[in-house]
Amino acid sequence: MRTDGIGDARAAAAVFARFGADPAALEGAGLKAAWIRLARRYHPLGGAEPDEAVMAEINAAYDTLRRHRAARGGAAPQAEDPQRHGVSVWAWAGHSPGDPPPSDHIAREDYGDANFIRRRLWELSGGSEEEWTIWPFDGQRFMTPLTVYGSSAVFDEMARAALRFARRGFRMARAVFVQRRGERWGRLLLIYADGTFHDGLAFDHQGGAHPGHDPFLLDRLPSVLDQLRAGPASRAA
Repeated sequence: MRTDGIGDARAAAAVFARFGADPAALEGAGLKAAWIRLARRYHPLGGAEPDEAVMAEINAAYDTLRRHRAARGGAAPQAEDPQRHGVSVWAWAGHSPGDPPPSDHIAREDYGDANFIRRRLWELSGGSEEEWTIWPFDGQRFMTPLTVYGSSAVFDEMARAALRFARRGFRMARAVFVQRRGERWGRLLLIYADGTFHDGLAFDHQGGAHPGHDPFLLDRLPSVLDQLRAGPASRAA
């Protein structure tokens, strides 16, 4: 689906209509309510009729309609989200209690913006409040991490977001790991490497809060990734 202009807004509304939503009710809070109803039916994580492809189409239409509304001078998309102390709930991922409140400002709607990623993954995971830290790895060292609300059901999208967010000039992520808060802080899960998605291959480490502080892990990761690349592929990116 193209995402520029009024024609695309009409096409996006037609997607909602095709799945049973009333296009006339998509203004104001009606858009969010319609998305929630459809997500409860089609979301791959807990929907009554889970369908990943259908949910992806609905999400794309939802994003298009939100952007169109913002371009017309309507409320920013995050203004409709549940709030915690006056800040969108998804912005609190990874936030320490003693720190000042986080910002929920989204400067650009793509995976180059950390808050866009936080909101997108929170939304795709059905409003989950599981905290996951995403650790891109460039083949030699870990890059800037990002903590989000998400779930194992959106590992592939976490990887896609990290690949874009981590890119700095010619420096790019070779692999993407995630780590769930509240479980084993010494365990990373590999979700992407060298063009292939993985389903959470476990790697233990002794780096404490930062896996890059474990020199043994850093020393062995490149050869392990080489072995994975040479072996049977999982799901191509």
